[in-house]
Amino acid sequence: MGLTGKDTINLVFMAISTSLIAHGALQRAPDDPGGSMRLHPFFMGLGFSFMITVGFWMYNYEDLPGDWIDNRESRRKAHAFFQATGAIMVGVGYFVNYQAHRSEGQALFMVSPPPLGFEGPAWVRWFHILCGYACMAGLCCQICVGFLKYRALTDDSDENDDAWSIHLQIGNTTFALALVNLVLGVWLWKEYSLAIRCVITLTLLTSLAFGPRWDGGRGFLSSQREKRSEAFANQAPASHVALGREITAVR
Repeated sequence: MGLTGKDTINLVFMAISTSLIAHGALQRAPDDPGGSMRLHPFFMGLGFSFMITVGFWMYNYEDLPGDWIDNRESRRKAHAFFQATGAIMVGVGYFVNYQAHRSEGQALFMVSPPPLGFEGPAWVRWFHILCGYACMAGLCCQICVGFLKYRALTDDSDENDDAWSIHLQIGNTTFALALVNLVLGVWLWKEYSLAIRCVITLTLLTSLAFGPRWDGGRGFLSSQREKRSEAFANQAPASHVALGREITAVR
């Protein structure tokens, strides 16, 4: 089955927010004052507002097009791929920030003056810095715990499938902080117009509200119906063979 109307709208919203963030970031030319920072919001937006958001939605999409993706194992692999790719892009975004500060002789962990830094109240810029580093720390923890969680889910034993459940809490917290910080960065980056800022804010808040599983569940991946369907699919060939033998015996 294909995507539902709700899922399609959410995917469109992700594409809109990512495109607008990227367009606004690249409006600052490389040789403009502060131009060395232009790829920082570009990669941060691509990583958090699209890749990592799609990774969350791999749990929540009701129907995906094609049996090759619309099952628990494939959804887990897609989740891991999008999350890992998003983390790499976020890492590149931070590296751009590091290089820009180093080339301008500015210190990290400090509020930089414009044009390298944002214009606005110092406490707002401090919040953006601190929240950004908190997101980076959470992302590193999430990668490590996610690897351990994936190993527990894919081994032969089903008894440890609930291990490393903190992966969900770390992911939700990091994702929420990241999108809030992304919205803040959009409002501080002067190349965005008021209308564009409002549209990006709306689309990112939609992703924040519907991307993670705030109820503590695991969406599609914890669906008992899906588990029963897979169990039936695995047992069906054996039952067919048994039925064939019975028919042969009767004949």
